[in-house]
Amino acid sequence: MVKGLRFALVVWGLFLIASTGRADNLTRPDFTTIKGSGSYTLLNEGAGKPPQLVPGGLRLLDGEPNQRTGVVLDRSASGLYRHIEATWNMTIGTGGDTASFVLLNTASAGVKGLPTGSLPWAEPKIKNTFAVLFDIHSPLTTDPFNKDGNIYDRPQREIALYWDGVEIVRRLSPVEFRTGKPLTMRADLDFVCGGAEFTLNVAGTDVYTRTFLPGMRPYESRPAFGGTTSKATTTLDVGKVSVGYRDRIGAPPLPRSVVAIDGLPLDSGHSSQSAVVAFPEKTDAYGRIVCTLTLDKPDSGPFDPWDRAGAVYLYDEAGRKFEILRFITPYHRGYVWQADVSDYRPLLRGKRKLEAWCVTYANGWKTSVRFDFYPGKTDRKAVRVVNLWSGTAEIGNPGRPIAAFFSPKTIAIDPKTDYAKLRFTVTGHGMSPNTDNAAEFLPSKRTVTIGGRSFENLLWKDDNYLNPCRPQGGTWKFDRAGWAPGDVVRPWEIDITGLILAGQTGTLTYDVAPYLNTARVKDNPPTHWVESQLILYKRSR
Repeated sequence: MVKGLRFALVVWGLFLIASTGRADNLTRPDFTTIKGSGSYTLLNEGAGKPPQLVPGGLRLLDGEPNQRTGVVLDRSASGLYRHIEATWNMTIGTGGDTASFVLLNTASAGVKGLPTGSLPWAEPKIKNTFAVLFDIHSPLTTDPFNKDGNIYDRPQREIALYWDGVEIVRRLSPVEFRTGKPLTMRADLDFVCGGAEFTLNVAGTDVYTRTFLPGMRPYESRPAFGGTTSKATTTLDVGKVSVGYRDRIGAPPLPRSVVAIDGLPLDSGHSSQSAVVAFPEKTDAYGRIVCTLTLDKPDSGPFDPWDRAGAVYLYDEAGRKFEILRFITPYHRGYVWQADVSDYRPLLRGKRKLEAWCVTYANGWKTSVRFDFYPGKTDRKAVRVVNLWSGTAEIGNPGRPIAAFFSPKTIAIDPKTDYAKLRFTVTGHGMSPNTDNAAEFLPSKRTVTIGGRSFENLLWKDDNYLNPCRPQGGTWKFDRAGWAPGDVVRPWEIDITGLILAGQTGTLTYDVAPYLNTARVKDNPPTHWVESQLILYKRSR
């Protein structure tokens, strides 16, 4: 096994070294004739006009209802590449519906002409394919329970990323792109150990910056652009397209998968499931570790109708417990999440106890936890994890001041440590009749001070309505104190490298903005559920 892994790493490395610095394989379609120049094919599957020539490019949508048009470029670079970059001008108006940039997989879409079957521009869920969706039709909804998310009437300029038939992430663009004027778009896709990193720049502003897409593997591709309208209409022009492929590579080695929990129930009779898991004895050959959490339909009946808090824990050789992943279950459905857990490398080796925990009083979920160890290199490796504050802290009660929970900590940076990071996983729970509906629906300012520097953050999550786990059976779309129903919890991370020198100690404080609960009740206090850790790293050599 070890020899095979070393061989795979050597082959992968040789492909990278041999290809670095090669010239780009560019495609720049010349949109000057409607029949194409031999490098692209036009597509019209809707009821409206087909694509038309306009100054500077192609008009794919012209304001008519029920259009579904596109342009598909021929393959310009055969094989696999580490880096793909694309620039284009996009002119899009207000109204609706959607526009997409898709890197079609030539294994299923062919190398030229139109692929077999319809292209789902409005929701580009295509197997083994990456796509970017520009969504300008997300109208206000007043129903807290339906499938539509925009209950706060936020701007309708969302950008979503898709991989392998699944929407991975969706964001509200900070840049207004529904201007009716040409704006320059730049997309950069880099295949890295364990997946890919994606950057999208809209008119000079990054909407995504090296966003990690777990499990995405290199594939031979060719680009396509398309758009749709429904009753809601818009205009869409695409021009000045340039797509380049750089750094020829081979297929990366497959990960080593370790199944820790396999389809066991978390329900009214099982608040936790644990197992002793045989992780790799040595992990230096692995550049990234990804955890996959699956909540599936229980065998005993329907899904749990409520959102429940849960976590995945690892225990070290001394029996100390470390939270490595926190999740909040969806209302009345299941889902699959992936998270990079490479920070917990020191705990993910040898035989270790793992626990999946979630308290519910209903049928719950059938739960699986898997770890994928991806062969490759990384610039740093975690070497130690130290628990800091851990537990449930009541807020707003003068008789139990939260400052007593967050008493200052003295932290030590091990000698020969090259990097250090703080990681805070905090979620607010409890609601009415607590003052201000705390703590689930109360934004809370917090300040961390270390090494003479202070860092501020608001414990608040205001993008729940964009959650790819939708629709759900409850009020999934409302903003909350650091979490969303049907999602893993994203920690607040602070790089403290250099603030305390290796081999020295420093004082760490965590302060929460003042809050007074004037409507305290015995059984429903507002709380912050806290897990915090210091992660120490060494530079990979």
